Amino acid sequence: MTLRMFAADLLVFGSILSAAWCLSVLNVSVPKTLNSTSGSCLLIPCLFNISKEKENILDSSPGGTWRRGSLWSLYDTDGFTIAHRQKEPVMEVVGDLRQKNCTSVMRNLTSLHSDRYYFRIQAVNFSVTGTTAVHINVSESVAEPNVTVPVLREGEEVNLTCTVPAPCPSHPPNVTWAPALGGDVTQRTHLNADGTQSVSAILNFVPSVHHHELKVNCVSVLPLHRENRPLLSHKVVILNVEYPPKETWISLTGLVWLGDNVTLTCQSKANPPAVHRWFMKRAGVEEELSISRVLSFTAAHENTGEYICEAQNLYGAMNSTNLQITVLGDKPRSERLRQCVCKCSEKPAASVKAM
Repeated sequence: MTLRMFAADLLVFGSILSAAWCLSVLNVSVPKTLNSTSGSCLLIPCLFNISKEKENILDSSPGGTWRRGSLWSLYDTDGFTIAHRQKEPVMEVVGDLRQKNCTSVMRNLTSLHSDRYYFRIQAVNFSVTGTTAVHINVSESVAEPNVTVPVLREGEEVNLTCTVPAPCPSHPPNVTWAPALGGDVTQRTHLNADGTQSVSAILNFVPSVHHHELKVNCVSVLPLHRENRPLLSHKVVILNVEYPPKETWISLTGLVWLGDNVTLTCQSKANPPAVHRWFMKRAGVEEELSISRVLSFTAAHENTGEYICEAQNLYGAMNSTNLQITVLGDKPRSERLRQCVCKCSEKPAASVKAM
């Protein structure tokens, strides 16, 4: 038991020394995590620095490889190697090692290739592995696009931007918008701060009230090397177009008799919702009555006049057409009888419900 503990402590101590030596000789800069899709490839941005004592090996055209799973040779046993070689992706260093560029491409990826990878330089009588790993995740699907929608105002030109990762620059995704809203769609490739790439589809158009609450779909088509079938991902956004009040009008049903309970409703289309103001014009004089969508009163002769509703939001205002209300005298006997018949016919029904 003591010998085993001693051997374990010795192994840990040796690992620490090995890591310290590797770190002093080779410093590798790679993204912490990279994602790709089964059937695609993956570009690994990679730069490195090597100690001055070992810089001369770069002149001898050294080779570059990637060690998978673990940095320590303890796990590089025959059993480990045989089990994992069957799953190894095709790796190619595309960067110029003489310029300290270790950028590489992984091809023919499957989900079995998800793991940690460490870059390793090999030359005659010399090899060293960097201690910084890149975590590579390979999935069977792709993440939904990232959509950026600014504030949409009627008549003001805007851009809708849909962005997806492009882990395999040789087979970038095709990104588009549907419908295109009568605008222009431009596709651009971006180089991100960590050296990875992404593709954006930019939809330039002028919003109108007809676009409000319209569903627009960003679609990404990723070409794959599996079964010759592309992989689709999409994201739907519902447009929220802000516009001034439109179609402002006043609703009122029936004649207005003396003593009637009158309700006027101001109808309008606006985004954001409008604030409504009521005005009455009588004998050439206009006065403001209230700030509300609904105006209610008990009809009297002084309520005779022209009623105007104004709908207003931060983009503008719109008045309804004038509604002339003339308060008539007492209801005719026939009208009173009709209402009485209606009320009388309702009473038995109410009493039945009560039973």
